Amino acid sequence: MKQEAFSLIRLAVLCFVTFCNQAFSQSKDYTEWYLRTPDSLDIYNQDIYVRELGTGKDTVVVIHGGFGANHDYMLDAIDGLEKKYHFVLYDQRGSLLSPGPKEKLTFQKNVNDLDLLITQLGNKKTKIMAHSMGTLVAMEYLQQHPEKVSNLVLVGAILAKSDSIASVFSKRQNEQVKFLSSRPEVKALPIYKRYKELKGKFTSDMERTDFNRMAFAASNIYRIDRYKLMRGGFHYYKEDASVMSETVNWKYDYRKSLNDNGKTTIIFGDHDFLDFNGEVHQELIKSHKKVNFRLIKSAGHNVWIDQPEIFKKELDMALQK
Repeated sequence: MKQEAFSLIRLAVLCFVTFCNQAFSQSKDYTEWYLRTPDSLDIYNQDIYVRELGTGKDTVVVIHGGFGANHDYMLDAIDGLEKKYHFVLYDQRGSLLSPGPKEKLTFQKNVNDLDLLITQLGNKKTKIMAHSMGTLVAMEYLQQHPEKVSNLVLVGAILAKSDSIASVFSKRQNEQVKFLSSRPEVKALPIYKRYKELKGKFTSDMERTDFNRMAFAASNIYRIDRYKLMRGGFHYYKEDASVMSETVNWKYDYRKSLNDNGKTTIIFGDHDFLDFNGEVHQELIKSHKKVNFRLIKSAGHNVWIDQPEIFKKELDMALQK
């Protein structure tokens, strides 16, 4: 019964998303399919949702953040490069279009799904672009399957070395989130002023949604006046997917794998809440000269919203290395 419930939820969500894509003519030229997994997340074997778009020769697998987010927000990150690359995006298990029971949401299974996808794509080596928590999946995959990865682009990356989860999500990181969320630019926004005026008791659900979207964007982008441009966010995350983090071995060191790859680029905003100015990142990789670190000014965690043109150039160069 649990599997049937997941299937019904998936069908309803997929119908809604398909309707939205048709109604707003978003990403017209794409194909979508489901990747079957050995442990069968879904009774109809429609396990991992996959979307392919772009007419370029080189395949780039795109890994979204989360855990539990949705691939959709990454469409803005690759916008304008569809003629140069063939992009393959997917929803990780436990995400919006790839739901599954909690007992099947593990980090290693997530990494295995990526390997299964890359194997089915049929390429000997594949370019990978990952964002946020998706970079952890990408780095672990590189360590396990270095022979299958060509260019690796890590955007808003998780640290390449960790002693514990506290070294990744540190006190400094929490303070940076607080700073970004309480900036004068945030407090100057009309929706923030409205929130203060009503003491948080919105009478309109539209206003409440707008405030929540802004509050999520406040720590993820630097140019907060662009918060309405952010897709995804708080409304895509699922409590079930949080169990994925519990299965991660937070004592790791991916630096040698990144360096040996020779085509790894980290693209980072100077106001990324994970690590302002990339200070910890750059200290960690200073003796790993083959890892290219690119810091983009006046940008946050979702760099492409803050600096779309600069980001597109950096991403293109990283993928062409």
